[in-house]
Amino acid sequence: MTDDYVAQRYVHLRRAAFLMCGDWERAGELARDTLARALTDPDVGDLDLWAYGDLMAAFKPSHGRREHVFVAPPEAQGEADVDAAFGDVYTVLVLDALRRLSPKCRAVVVLHHYCHLSVNDTADVLGIDGGKVTEYEAEGLTAFDGLMRITRPAVAR
Repeated sequence: MTDDYVAQRYVHLRRAAFLMCGDWERAGELARDTLARALTDPDVGDLDLWAYGDLMAAFKPSHGRREHVFVAPPEAQGEADVDAAFGDVYTVLVLDALRRLSPKCRAVVVLHHYCHLSVNDTADVLGIDGGKVTEYEAEGLTAFDGLMRITRPAVAR
């Protein structure tokens, strides 16, 4: 694994982790931990799918339910476009709606729509079959749309 690959994948993994947990610092830690494990695991296979699977394993339900609070990104770190986008009020509403999805629905929406994984790759990463991915996707997108309709600020027409 090259330094260029690690740097490139870190950005993508960190953003995916942020969409799952809402905290830039925790997202960075999770992305770094995932890449560190990838460097030491000799049987990785498809590195991208393995990395997303390892990252999503950090979000498996635990006994206690943790409230997600979206934390602003740290001072500009070469990601001005992300900093600006996540500072936007509408984007905060989108993140809040995403947070309200069930963990499986959120994982499918993040992996399939944000990370652009296929249904089969998303299924492999999450350890479920493709039919379940389609079910979680439909449930998640329907709930997401409903949440956005409720929280979307009135826009002058």
